[in-house]
Amino acid sequence: MLSALRNVACLLLACLTMGFFLGRPAYAHYLWVVQEDDRYVVARGTPPDDREAYNPAAVTLIRAFDRGGAEIPIERVNKKAKVLFRTEKAPSITAVMCDWGSRVNTTRGKKLMTRKEAEAQGLKVLKAFTSTQFSKTLFEDGDAVSKNLEMLFEIVPLKSPFQLKPGGPLDVQLLFDGTPLKETTVSTDGRIETKTDQNGRARIDGLHEGWNIIMARHIVSAPGDPDINYRQFMTFLLFRVP
Repeated sequence: MLSALRNVACLLLACLTMGFFLGRPAYAHYLWVVQEDDRYVVARGTPPDDREAYNPAAVTLIRAFDRGGAEIPIERVNKKAKVLFRTEKAPSITAVMCDWGSRVNTTRGKKLMTRKEAEAQGLKVLKAFTSTQFSKTLFEDGDAVSKNLEMLFEIVPLKSPFQLKPGGPLDVQLLFDGTPLKETTVSTDGRIETKTDQNGRARIDGLHEGWNIIMARHIVSAPGDPDINYRQFMTFLLFRVP
């Protein structure tokens, strides 16, 4: 009897563990901004608390906008393994871009290096690519919340997420280099997926109370480039549903 109970407990634990990992997003790392007292932190990892160290030089763009839509000057501070910044007044929205550089998929997993570096270590490279991420974090409702900020890769909400109720839908438009990106998967925390239409628009259902993440990935092939097979771009939109 005791042995049977142990087996059931082990099976239940295995199912719960599998469910946890299967429920996690397919994206290895997120990009977002966290407010800490009078400063803001460019965070990489898994929200809300799993943050990883990174090279501050990878953060190539930081912008902030007030509730009226005007851009706010920032004061950037590079730390050893992260970037902080301050603004003259509380931002309605912040936008960041990070160029993470070269990556390779090998028979021994993904490595953060170039194709040449991997091959020099005797690794068999399956794919080589570069990784660039964009992110917008919404803190307060304002004129810039539902506007195109002219980032290379961007999710634009077609109405303010602050007007949503839990479980309500949000229509968004996915833009790459200013052009609507059609038939591209958009997801929420890696759990709810939909595809954009011919105008780059998609409806996201099932948004929950508190912080939500909408994300998308776009691959651009690099024919003729001996160093990489493609360029990978990811974009994130983070906001709080009241």
